[in-house]
Amino acid sequence: FPLAGPTFIGPIRERARTRRSGLMQVESTRPRSRDEMEDKQLAHLEEIKKTQGWYDIDSGTHDRLRRLSLELVSERPATVTKVCQALVQALAEGMKRSQPGGKKGAIVWERDPRGESINLGGEVYENRVALKEYCQNILRRYVNEQPLDEKDLQLMQRVLANHPRGTEKLHGCQAMVVGMHPVHKARCFYVIRHNGREDFSFLRCVQNTPTDEIEAQRQICDALCKVLQLHPTSCEHVAQVIEANFPSYRGKEGAVVEKHRNWTHNILELCSRMPALTDFLLRVLVRRMVEIDAAMTKMEEDVAPEEAYGAGIAQKNNEQASKPGVLESMAGILDAQMMMLFEFLQRHLSGTVTDAEHQLVSALFGIFESTVLLTHRARCVPFLWFYLVSLRPAWTEAFLSLLLHTAFSPSIAIPKRLISLAYLASFIARAKFLTKNFTLRTAQYVSTLAREHLQVAESHVAAGDRVHPQLLLFLYAVQAFCYMTCFHTAEFAAPEPGDTSGRTALSTLLFEGAADVGAEAFGPVLESPSNPIARINKQVAEQFCHCLSDHNPALVVALKQRLLEFAGQVPTHFSQGDEAGLDIFFPFDPYRLRHSSMFVQPIYRDWNEDDESNADPGEGFAAKAAVGQMPNGRSRASSDGGESDRASDVDFTDARDAVERGFLPSVGPSPLFRPRGSTDMADIMSPLCIPMESAYEDCDDFALPSASVPMDAASSSLLFGLMNSAAYREGREGRVR
Repeated sequence: FPLAGPTFIGPIRERARTRRSGLMQVESTRPRSRDEMEDKQLAHLEEIKKTQGWYDIDSGTHDRLRRLSLELVSERPATVTKVCQALVQALAEGMKRSQPGGKKGAIVWERDPRGESINLGGEVYENRVALKEYCQNILRRYVNEQPLDEKDLQLMQRVLANHPRGTEKLHGCQAMVVGMHPVHKARCFYVIRHNGREDFSFLRCVQNTPTDEIEAQRQICDALCKVLQLHPTSCEHVAQVIEANFPSYRGKEGAVVEKHRNWTHNILELCSRMPALTDFLLRVLVRRMVEIDAAMTKMEEDVAPEEAYGAGIAQKNNEQASKPGVLESMAGILDAQMMMLFEFLQRHLSGTVTDAEHQLVSALFGIFESTVLLTHRARCVPFLWFYLVSLRPAWTEAFLSLLLHTAFSPSIAIPKRLISLAYLASFIARAKFLTKNFTLRTAQYVSTLAREHLQVAESHVAAGDRVHPQLLLFLYAVQAFCYMTCFHTAEFAAPEPGDTSGRTALSTLLFEGAADVGAEAFGPVLESPSNPIARINKQVAEQFCHCLSDHNPALVVALKQRLLEFAGQVPTHFSQGDEAGLDIFFPFDPYRLRHSSMFVQPIYRDWNEDDESNADPGEGFAAKAAVGQMPNGRSRASSDGGESDRASDVDFTDARDAVERGFLPSVGPSPLFRPRGSTDMADIMSPLCIPMESAYEDCDDFALPSASVPMDAASSSLLFGLMNSAAYREGREGRVR
């Protein structure tokens, strides 16, 4: 047979020998005992624990470490905890380098500047500042409408690819030019297509461009997520390890903006890929951000501006002053974190909303109620929820309902109820996207709360108990109503379309001196002998009078007279303003972090005082400085930003207008939008409510209606037959006996 000849059998035997030889080599490399296998696994674990190996410039090292991690947790599940700890530790440390300088020549590890470098198409930039300056130089070199040359075009295309909508913006790109932005009045880049053009902010692109450290940390996050997918029960332990490794914002190493930016990026990456970790990690992240926010507010209040900048911050106990630029460093860290979270919210919640998005929003509301709402001096972090609720009218209603329920609930501590009223006033005043239906309904509920506590407040004032918590709650409600009315006086005073009665929302709210006054009318509060308008913050009271001067002059004259009555009195005897603990705290006062402010500006209402006013609006109305400015004129800006980017470009976001997000003029809260649930009605019996048992006291002729069942056979033959049956007659006769 021809196939059995030596010509064919020889090669077959050679391949068989080669196969046997390869199998012998494989067997020789495998551990021949359990001890050898454990030794090999322990060696792999030690290699994974060498955190700087993940930051090797060789991409093959990343792949090998990721493969070893997955093999180790698959073959030996007992090592999952140690592997996860090593991965989180690698994320926390970042890229470092060794330097001699410790005691007795010991090696000291410090942050490696190479981790901040950026590689774009083979062009390496030292850090974000270098890339930003290069893009600014391109912007300055070209006149308006001049196309970019080939080299600059390729670079800007690579930069634009890092925009959150980079792929969409680059689609159909034929050229790029420099031009003036029609809204922000600043020069920016435009993408030219055959069917039009679209602007983009290079600053936002640079902020999202990954550094070499971020690229390496993406590999670590990928390995950690795959390990947790194999062992989901380890999620709780990983969350605890992440919390323990959160970087500090103090000290030389902690006050590095890029380190906190990267750490926040990694946390949000894990939230996106591992839903089981989302609630816990966001809660921990927000808690740390609130800590920075509150510390910055305290430093601004306790330290003079000239001490807070450059010369260090003097401590209250006259200890050694802090290092220069502490406040700027903290502002830069918080600005970067806010930027990352705004991007996260826009990326996940601006499109179609599914169950996953609703769960994320629910988790964020829970974080707000348990963490943010309890922090009295957070001035920047609350704007995350200001932006969140601007995306959907339903989320706006949920946010307002949360605040109203807190303010009206008797089971909640008074301080939390007071903060809720401050949030309500500030949000209604500052949210540009709100419709009149939302603002008016909320103002009515706040006025109702003041009316419900009016009699109690008057009794405390008459008894001389001018620091009672119930009186303070009443004054907070009065101050909240006056504050939000200042921002919406013209809107409330505008006549309703098609209404010929001449009544407006403002006249209904301020309805006074009438028998049929509504429960939401604020007039009885202003007429109260306890004089609440003189007991709230002076700036709010004066501005309230000024705003009403064109719409109700007689009322304004009476209010000013009441203010004058208390002008010569000792404030502590009358619980006026700050002396009663009624400080002018409005959490949504102008946002002053530079880069992340681009998410707030389009939806934020500034205070515009007319030229005829001579009143000093004070804090809560006019900002201390323009958005992005500190009290002394400096910016709360990232330390990597520099000053040169202000004049050359403005950072802006691609936000849809309010109508596109669903805030049509006719949109308002649903019928379920109420300040209290069914279990909260025992809070306080309003004098406006009539007790149910007294409703029929004067009705002596009250009786239940008689039965109207027809008894004739034609109407109901079955009933007639039953009633004429022997059993029915026997039972009826027995009952009669």
